[in-house]
Order: sequence, then C-alpha cells, then structure tokens
Amino acid sequence: MIRKYVVIVLLIVLALVSVTYLDIGLKSSITSSDSSVSAYSSGNKTDLSSDIILYVHQQNANTNILEKELVSSLEEYGYSVTVVNEIKDDYASQFAFVNIVSISRSYTPVYSSSDSQVRFGFSSTGETKYLDITGKDTQKTVVFSSNDGYSYNLLIQGDITLHDKTKGLFTYRSYQNHIEKEIAKSVASQLDSQLRAQMISS
Repeated sequence: MIRKYVVIVLLIVLALVSVTYLDIGLKSSITSSDSSVSAYSSGNKTDLSSDIILYVHQQNANTNILEKELVSSLEEYGYSVTVVNEIKDDYASQFAFVNIVSISRSYTPVYSSSDSQVRFGFSSTGETKYLDITGKDTQKTVVFSSNDGYSYNLLIQGDITLHDKTKGLFTYRSYQNHIEKEIAKSVASQLDSQLRAQMISS
C-alpha cells in the first residue's frame, strides 16, 4: 500500500514538473498585433549597416528565451546581432532595444491566452538619450544638433500590443516559449520594415 502511494506521488510530481519545465505539446494559435511606430531622422543619408547591438530589458521578460528568439528573427532578415547586458549612453554603433513593458497570461494545458505590451527602439548612432528603454512613458524631446558629430541620425521607437489565444495540449513552458517567439517575430518585422522604409525614402 505504501509503495502504491509513493508511485502515485511520484507520478503527480513528474506531471507537475513536465507541465512547468518541459517544452512539449500540440497546439494551434491565433496571434494578432497592433503597433504604433515613430521615426526621426536628420542629416545626409548614409547606408545603414546590417550590424546591430541589441539590449533586452529584463524586468518582465524571460530574457534568455527572448534574446535567443530576437537574434534568430533578426538574422532571418539579414542582420548580424550582438547582445549586450547593460545600458550605455553611447554604443558608437547601431543599437536596438526591446522591453516587455507588461505581459498577462492565462494558462491551462488545453487553452491559454495572453496580452503583451512591448516597446522597442533603434538608434543609428548608438546614442540612447532619446530612447525610452525602461518603458516609463517618458516623453523625450528629440533635438538633433550639428555638434553631435554625426552626418546622419535615425531614431525609431515603437509600441506593439500582442494578443494571443492558443488551443491544444501543451505545457506552460511550451506556451511561454511560443509567446516569446511571437514577440520576437513581431519586433523584428516592425524594425526591419521601418529601416527599409527609411532607406527607400532617402
């Protein structure tokens, strides 16, 4: 009898561990997004590089997964990405950031939903003083100066609202990874679209 209870407890523990930590499951998802993006530029146009320094703000994100997915998504668009773990005033190279300002999830193994608020930005010079990296909704006035020493400045900042509904049979980790991947794909698509639009319009 004791052995039977031990086996039952072990099976329950195994089930809980699997649901929490393993990325397994079969699912179908409906994901939609709304975005608002602003771009500011000055100076004579020069070709934008494919090299980007990337910073992922850590407050509300599973940073390791999100970084990996962002790098993969940006590389699919032809960018070479270097990840950094600190905010500097000037990276002296093209810089982009991503911050999950807020995220809410409702999870069950058969149906889950989530709403994510994501902020991202880009600086062609690597200066970060005009970017709201921490997502505090601070309105920063953009004032380009000829004394900045750059012949061309481009700033991009945007907000993405991501809605997701997923059905099937899947673990929490599987759903979490799915959301991080969708966020990465949406950010990479928006950033690439803005950069290409700037190159075409110049």
